[in-house]
This record gives sequence, C-alpha cells and structure tokens, in this order.
Amino acid sequence: MLLFKILFPFSLLVSAFAEPFQPKFYAFQNGVNFKNPAATLKELGFDGISQVRAHPTGLPKQVQSFEAAGLKVLSIYLNVNDKPIEPATVRALANRGSLIELTIQKMNPKTVEAVRQTAAMAENLKIKVALYPHHGFAVATMPQAMDLIKKVNHPNLGVMFNLCHFLKNEDPQTLETTLEKTGSKLFAVSTCGANLGGGNWNQLIQPLDKGDFPQERLFRALNSLKFSGPVGLQCYAIKGDKHDNLQKSMAAWKTIIRNLAK
Repeated sequence: MLLFKILFPFSLLVSAFAEPFQPKFYAFQNGVNFKNPAATLKELGFDGISQVRAHPTGLPKQVQSFEAAGLKVLSIYLNVNDKPIEPATVRALANRGSLIELTIQKMNPKTVEAVRQTAAMAENLKIKVALYPHHGFAVATMPQAMDLIKKVNHPNLGVMFNLCHFLKNEDPQTLETTLEKTGSKLFAVSTCGANLGGGNWNQLIQPLDKGDFPQERLFRALNSLKFSGPVGLQCYAIKGDKHDNLQKSMAAWKTIIRNLAK
C-alpha cells in the first residue's frame, strides 16, 4: 500500500508531462498558388507543403526553397500501375523523412511487383511509401489498400488515411475501427472540412473551419492510437481566396489541437 502511495503521484506527474498530441501540419500543393509558397506557408504557420507534383527537374528547386525557409516538402504524389517509380523521380526527397503518396489507378498482374519494387527503391533513399486510397481508382478504400499492403509484404509500404475519400467510399461509423486495423502501417493522414453524407467534392473538401464532420473525433482516435505521423490539409478545388482559406484552416487546426488537450 505504501508503494502504491509513492508511485501513484509519480504516475500522475509523468502523465502531466507527456508529450502533447501535435502532429506536423502540411498544406497540399493544390491549395498553394502563391509567388513565394514557402514564405506564405511559413507566415501562416504550416510545417511545409505536401503532395507536390513536380517534375524531377523541378522537385530539387522546391526542396531547396522550402528548406531555406525552415520548412519541408513532405511528399510527392505519384501513380503506379505496372511499372515501378524510377529513383530519379524522387531522389531530391532522399534522407529527409519524406513520403511517396502512391495511387493505384488500375490493377493488373504486374501491379503488386511494381509496388514492391517502388517500396524497395524508396527504402534505399529513406523515403516511405504510403498508398493513397482514391475514389474511382483500383485502390479506393482503406480495406483495399490494406489488402495490397499484405500482398506486397514490404516493410516500407504503408497507407495514408484521406478523410474526403473515406467519407466518399466508406461508412463514417467505421472510422475508429478502420484506423485501428491499420496498426503500424498508418504512415500519414489528410483532412479537410467536410459534410457527413456529402455526395460531391464541394461538400467533401472544404476549408477546415467548414463542414459538419467532427474533426475532433478523427484526431481523438488518432491520439488514442499514438499516431505520430504527419497530417496534410486537402485543398482540391476549394473556391475562394487561397490565402484566406489556408489562414482559416490553420486557425481551425489550432482549435482542434487545443481542444484535444482539455
């Protein structure tokens, strides 16, 4: 009993000083259209840019520009069907803790091996590969992504949870169990404002301060799973001023994180 009395206050102290849940937060390139994107994202408080689609000759310049501003190019957005990604396409991201966000538009007998070779190539460059489930593609859902991960069977291949595509293709009630099933394969997450039951991208992709989807539900689930990966802000085709959208989304993000700490 005495030992319990001694240890119990200590356990509370450890809990009180536990590292807060505060993932790095990146803006998708599709929401960044500025003369100096690195300076703008730094001003707004983002940790960098994600899902860039730069040609191999343009990617090094982006990496240099963002790193000069103290920010990061988190990921490049690519597709694999039957041929693996070439190292030259992603070499600029090597040794930076970056990601390849990988879509699978079409599935054929060569796809599994092409993804496996991509994962192995990226591992040599210290770049993770995260399958990106995308509505209308061969890998459109989280279960489909997890099935492909199992078939490929490479430690450098994981999955990225994308809220808008999840709400488009899957049952929102399965959110927590879907995330739990990913285990250590959940490499990254993207979010945005969204309407539950939304049928089109205008409803499913909004600034983070809009929509009726409860963002805290998603991030409480991730916090409970000890998720420590990056979070991207999906901005595809959002109407209005991009700077204003990003500014309001950042304010909403800070509110979400602050409420999680309560």
